[in-house]
Parts: sequence; structure tokens; C-alpha cells
Amino acid sequence: MKHISRPDLSPEQQSLLEGVRVRPIQPHEAERFDQLIATEHYLKNSRLVGRHLRHVAEWGGQWVGLLTWTPGAFNLKLREQWIGWSVEQKKRRLCLVVNNSRFLILPSFHVPNLASRVMKLSLQRLSQDWRERYGHQVLVAETFVDSQQFLGTSYKAS
Repeated sequence: MKHISRPDLSPEQQSLLEGVRVRPIQPHEAERFDQLIATEHYLKNSRLVGRHLRHVAEWGGQWVGLLTWTPGAFNLKLREQWIGWSVEQKKRRLCLVVNNSRFLILPSFHVPNLASRVMKLSLQRLSQDWRERYGHQVLVAETFVDSQQFLGTSYKAS
């Protein structure tokens, strides 16, 4: 793994950035995951409908971040223009689009660059994890950012 060096970080923060790992949750972890989303995420809603995947970021056995991936939005004008699919292609291929519907770095782990690192690690394994669960890869990952509350920096950086 590439060494991430930031002189402004403590040794523990540096260790966190270098040692964080992302994996799908296990079935027995779903309740804990949902409870943390419900209490710590600003939307306060952990309900997932349809196909979905939950990723947890861990460091030293501790959960530091949570992500959920769900089906892509059915109609999204800018995405449709960008991809250029016909109506028939969209009907066949929309299942290849997923949405990052929740992303949470737990409060005690707010460290510079951690969010973008976790997102990058999740994206690196997303298609394979989705294939193992649903039998096909992911072509596009999308998300929506509430620009009144967030800048979307971690998405841009990852």
C-alpha cells in the first residue's frame, strides 16, 4: 500500500489513514450498522429498499466509517446526458448504476483525508462485492450532496 505522509497528523492519525480497511458487513452486524446510521448520520434513516450493500471501514477492530450503496436513481437528467443511453439501453443497464446513499465517518474519527480514503477503498471493491451478491458488476457509482451542508470534498478527492 502507498504510504500516506502528512506532517500535520499525529502518529495515531497517520496509522489510521494507512491502516483503515473497508469490507462488506456480515449479516449479524446489520443491526449495529443501522443503529449507528440512525443515531449519527444527519438524515437519521437507515432504511434500505431493494438491492443494497453496506460497507464498514475498520481500523484496529474499531468501526470508523459506514457506507451504503443502493440502486441508482431512475431518472437523472445529467447522468442520462453524460452516459448517452437510449431509453432501451437505460432499461437494460440501469441495474449497473449504484448510488452512495449514506456515508458516515463516526464522530470520534474525524481525521483529515479519512473520508476520501474510505470512499476510495469502498469504490475499489464495490463492483466485486456487488457481483458476489447480485451476480453482476457496477458500471457507475453516483451520489447526491446537500450543498447547503457539505462541499463534497471527499467525493472529489477520492
